[in-house]
Amino acid sequence: MKVNHLLHDLKRNQIFGRYKGSVWTIEYQKRGLPHLHLLLFLDPYDRDRLPDPAVINRFICVEFPRPSNDPDGLLTNIVKRMMVHGPCGQYNPRSPCMVIKGPGHSPTCSKRFPKRFSPVTVVHEDDYPEYRRRDDLRPIPMPLPVRTVDLDNRWIVPYSPYLSRKYYAHINVEVYASIRAVKYIHKYIYKGNDRTTIELGLDDEISQYLHGRYIGPSEAV
Repeated sequence: MKVNHLLHDLKRNQIFGRYKGSVWTIEYQKRGLPHLHLLLFLDPYDRDRLPDPAVINRFICVEFPRPSNDPDGLLTNIVKRMMVHGPCGQYNPRSPCMVIKGPGHSPTCSKRFPKRFSPVTVVHEDDYPEYRRRDDLRPIPMPLPVRTVDLDNRWIVPYSPYLSRKYYAHINVEVYASIRAVKYIHKYIYKGNDRTTIELGLDDEISQYLHGRYIGPSEAV
C-alpha cells in the first residue's frame, strides 16, 4: 500500500519534478522486512532541475529538523528513530557496518559515517552530492543499549522531510546522476529468485541441525 501511494506521489503529484520514468524492485532479506529500491528519472529540462544545489536543499535534508520547521516535534522523532545511522565507530565497534579493508587496518564504517560537516551542498561529477550538513551545535541525545550519546548532523541519512512525515518510515532519498545508478538498481532486478545449493552426501543429522533453515519475517508470519 505504501509503495502504491509513493508511486502516485512520484508520478501524479510529481513531488520531485516532472516524472519521466522509474525502475523499482522489492528486495527480500533474511534480516528484515521486504523493502523497495527505486530509481526515479526526472525531466532534464525541468525548470527546477536536479542536481542544482538550491533544488537539492528543497527536497533532501541530512540534518535534524530545526524547531522552527518542526513545531510539533513529529519529524524530529521520525528522524531520531529511523534516519540516524548506527551509531558505529567509537560508539559501537561491533556494528554490522564496520569492516576491515586490509591487514593492519582498523575497522571503519562501510557507509563512511560519520560524514563531515558542510555549510553548503556541493555537487560532484559522477557521484553523490555532498549535502548541506551544518555544524549548528545542536547534538541530539540518542539512547544506546548501555548508554546515551549525543549525536549531531554527521550521522543523518539523507531523507525527504515530506516523505518521512507522510509515510512514517525509513526512506533514504539520494540524488545521483551517473550510469552506475542504473547498474545498481538493475542488479537487484536481474539477480533472480532466492536459490539454494543442494549437496549429495551422507545423512549427517548434526550438520542438518546446525545448518537449520532460514526464513524471513514475511514467511514466518
